[in-house]
Amino acid sequence: MNGGLHINSNIFAKANQIIKTCDAAYFGVIDEDGFPSVCTVSPTKTENILEIYFSTNIGNNKEKRLRNNNRASVCFRSDGNNITLVGEAEILNDQKTKSLHWLDWFKDHYQGGETDPNYIIIKLRTKRASLWIDNESAEFLIDELLTVQSRCGLLCKWCKYKEPMNCPGCLALNGKASWCDDYCDVSKCCIDKGYFHCGECPDVPCENLRGLSYGDDEHNDKPEGARIAVCRAWAKN
Repeated sequence: MNGGLHINSNIFAKANQIIKTCDAAYFGVIDEDGFPSVCTVSPTKTENILEIYFSTNIGNNKEKRLRNNNRASVCFRSDGNNITLVGEAEILNDQKTKSLHWLDWFKDHYQGGETDPNYIIIKLRTKRASLWIDNESAEFLIDELLTVQSRCGLLCKWCKYKEPMNCPGCLALNGKASWCDDYCDVSKCCIDKGYFHCGECPDVPCENLRGLSYGDDEHNDKPEGARIAVCRAWAKN
């Protein structure tokens, strides 16, 4: 479903950075009459676009509507960048989750603190993403993003060098770099250790991967660590 739009590790990492800086987002649910209903929410301790968390009151319209239809969407906007995520929401009321996501300013809304019975967490598990970041657009299914495509976290399927270099991809080449007769140090390290991709390694990011991901070269990640974030997402999911 990429629609010909370029998806890369960089735009994934940029989206993750942006949502961490947003104090508010727009959350849409389906109301009792089948119409979309949008409200403002405050995300809490969200690490990436794969799962979004925020708090709400038990018994309010959002909670009631999600129990009837858990399909939902959230939109983040910052400095002209737009991140729209569509997925399925889950209502979490266990104390471990409530404590993990508790923020001090919640006391203004929940007098009983993190054990307040009216305090609950909503988790949106993203199924589809539509991004506009730094004048670059991308639309994709999360399942596409989470399909392992390389050793290092590069999204080979949408790499702009794939067709010009006639490169079948890192996994197909089994560690050999398409642009020379030698083997990629990162791929060779990963294969020698018996891992499918670097995210499975407890040493991630090792010196080899950091050298590939960090730096000022045009082929290094922008922002730094972008492909490392993809590797960790692969490992987690």
